[in-house]
Amino acid sequence: MSNEVKISDKFEPLFRLLDDTYHPEIDTVIITGGRYSLKSYSVSIFSLLALTDYQWDVLYTRYTNESITDSVKPEVSDKAELLGKVVNDTNTHIEKGSNRIAFKGIKTGSKQQTANLKSLSGFNLFVNDEAEELPDYKTFKKIFYSIRSTSKRNLNILILNPTTKDHWIFQEFFEKKGLEGGENCIVDNVMYIHSSYLDCDFSIMPKNILADYQRLKEENPDEYENIVMGGWITEPEGILLPKSKLKFATFPPEKALYRFAVGDPSNKGGDKFPVMFCEIYQIESKVICFVRDVIHSVDGVDATVNRTAEKLEFYKSEQIFYESNGLGLSAVLLQQKNKPAFCAVVPFNSTEEKDVRILSFYEFVASRFYFGENYKSNKEYSAFISDLTSYSRESDNKHKKDAIDCACQAAKIMKLKYKL
Repeated sequence: MSNEVKISDKFEPLFRLLDDTYHPEIDTVIITGGRYSLKSYSVSIFSLLALTDYQWDVLYTRYTNESITDSVKPEVSDKAELLGKVVNDTNTHIEKGSNRIAFKGIKTGSKQQTANLKSLSGFNLFVNDEAEELPDYKTFKKIFYSIRSTSKRNLNILILNPTTKDHWIFQEFFEKKGLEGGENCIVDNVMYIHSSYLDCDFSIMPKNILADYQRLKEENPDEYENIVMGGWITEPEGILLPKSKLKFATFPPEKALYRFAVGDPSNKGGDKFPVMFCEIYQIESKVICFVRDVIHSVDGVDATVNRTAEKLEFYKSEQIFYESNGLGLSAVLLQQKNKPAFCAVVPFNSTEEKDVRILSFYEFVASRFYFGENYKSNKEYSAFISDLTSYSRESDNKHKKDAIDCACQAAKIMKLKYKL
């Protein structure tokens, strides 16, 4: 390697993976960091060496098609000259003999559609720059299963600037493995590398950038921690009900004063169909609501209504309130199901807009509602909490209103019933 090329010690374990005998169980590398943290620089060198010195075939991607040839590819192409490697460099590939680095966007159009993954065969290294753009774990796994060489190490590298802890990458690769972020370690089949500008040679950084980092550190430490140091954000600004405002507890052994459910059906594409199963208790002098269980589904009205009927009986709900959807389709369907005889279906037609109802009752949810402390063990309950804590004053909240609106409707019902 040329003497001009300097690699931070943080990335030394990454380059050792070129040796198939080094931790052969590793098939995923998560690389996090802030600005000027050498993430893309180091991985582009790694990818080029993998091609030229180890005959690896590399799929180098971003989620969107935009800027693949303007940013990602030049980042790698520049390293060929830096390393003195002789390669055939085309618009979409860098080739050495019969091996190649292919540059491709994963998202194929304006909708969330991924490229034909069958066309990805033959690669043993997958690199995804700006992996925070990947929409979900399912998309990653589709590509993961397409990297399947039988003669070389199969490796998937995700490079990202950390966002919020609700992001699927944090949930899957950090929280589930007991990590907080910022680690440099190996856990199971995953290698973690975290770096910052402090690992960079300051002589190659513009002085005004270094000065601005210092200013940001003093004036806005949270922003400095996320943007510059690459830390995960616990709660983004503008969220009405961040997790820190929610109450979590085990359910009380006392007999409930009242059991009811609230459903918010929707036939719009992408909308969730939440149903909350609530129980009212009086603890000392305070009337509170425990959210015993939820349904948070995109399976459609009929399937969700069937599951709702089953849970109404299980939780012995006395009433279920359904927001009228057109002619009250969900309420009509539920009346036809084998629901408990003691449970009344109460359709309601709200006169206020969702955003108005949310802004009117979200503080009541924060003060009077309790959620199951073991919610993470329930996939739908966990998704419900994630959506509930994602509604922001500062975004259009598309597909983010369903959970919080359902909770606020339950708050409205409770507040009216008990004159709170």
